[in-house]
Amino acid sequence: MKVLHLLETSIPHIVGYTIRARSIIESQRRIGLDPVVITSPFFAAQRPGAAVETIDGTRYYRTNDIPAPRAGQSGLASYALRLRMIARYRQAVLAIAQKERPDVIHAHSSYGNAFAGMPARSRLGVPLIYEVRTLWGESAVIEKGLRPDSWKHRLVWKLELTAMKRADLVVPIARGIRDELVRRGVPAEKLEIVPNGVDLARFQPVPRDDARAASIGMTNRFVIGFIGSILRLEGLPTLLDAYHLAKSRRSDLGLVIVGDGPERPELEQQARRLGLTDVVFAGRVPADDVSSWYSIMNVLVYPRIRALINERVTPLKPLEAMALGKACVGSDVGGIMELIRHDDTGLIFRSEDPSDLAAALLRLADEPATLSRLQQNAYRFIKDEREWTTIVTKYRDIYRRVLANKPAATPAA
Repeated sequence: MKVLHLLETSIPHIVGYTIRARSIIESQRRIGLDPVVITSPFFAAQRPGAAVETIDGTRYYRTNDIPAPRAGQSGLASYALRLRMIARYRQAVLAIAQKERPDVIHAHSSYGNAFAGMPARSRLGVPLIYEVRTLWGESAVIEKGLRPDSWKHRLVWKLELTAMKRADLVVPIARGIRDELVRRGVPAEKLEIVPNGVDLARFQPVPRDDARAASIGMTNRFVIGFIGSILRLEGLPTLLDAYHLAKSRRSDLGLVIVGDGPERPELEQQARRLGLTDVVFAGRVPADDVSSWYSIMNVLVYPRIRALINERVTPLKPLEAMALGKACVGSDVGGIMELIRHDDTGLIFRSEDPSDLAAALLRLADEPATLSRLQQNAYRFIKDEREWTTIVTKYRDIYRRVLANKPAATPAA
């Protein structure tokens, strides 16, 4: 069965979006499916002008010759260009689909990819799946100050819901996303969850990198860590406040924050105000070094704030940490609690409550047996429920179901 994936961006660029896509594509190849990829004009190609390239045995068609909106463009100008871009992108997808002759078109967030696949769906008579990774408008409410009642917020939801209406089946990646889509009118029977997972062949526990720890002053410390983008929705100010409180109880604690983002300067200023001179801000690190940074951390913290996007969407990073045998502490927002079961696979604290987070961190530092139990349970959860070789079979079942009711082809005009 040949599956044509439409992606916003892809490897070799490494972010959560591309990691999930790579895992899906590689796992589908392992179970005998034949994935082919088209990336949108938003993909920043490392080889500009390359029409197609092969990565790990999969063909990746590039459409980055099509102009896309630039950062900083005004709202109306940006959306006008986006509509023109989607029109050209649709033509490119149709041409490639006519060449590849897929059995199924699998469009991944955002709505532009779903709209781009619709002419090919109609012309070739193949079903179109739309995978919803996040709630784009709700993310912009937190990170860009978008007003929930603004025309842009309403437009994003209108476009997303229209894409879902026209797709043959919609695949949200979390229960929270599914619940929000049902609340907004998407029929429950049209939704099938395929959750985030981890490729255990890529994420394997490694021995503690003592040289790394020594180089940043973390020898003989209980290291609290965060690895990810430094965004407002992540709630990192709460982590700094909690560390300040916990540090007054145990002097052998350490805090390492790996990653970058728009909130980093303000976070560093907060650390200075609190007198936390030992907090390490490692910045963005090469992908090959991430496991080394994980190895020196005793616990990973995900202090997300209470916001609709965090209540609905599950992050990938806690799953990666669990796969590496790490204990996780997360706030009590819906997307985190889909992944972390309190006092079983990790600990949950009250969102934006530094005292409650400090208490959780001190408990793990003071109770090695509890720390070990949570680490073991977390790894077992990944192995039993969230390993990609298990999850990917859900896609095969979904494809077979929609193929049984595939749309009729529309003759060319």
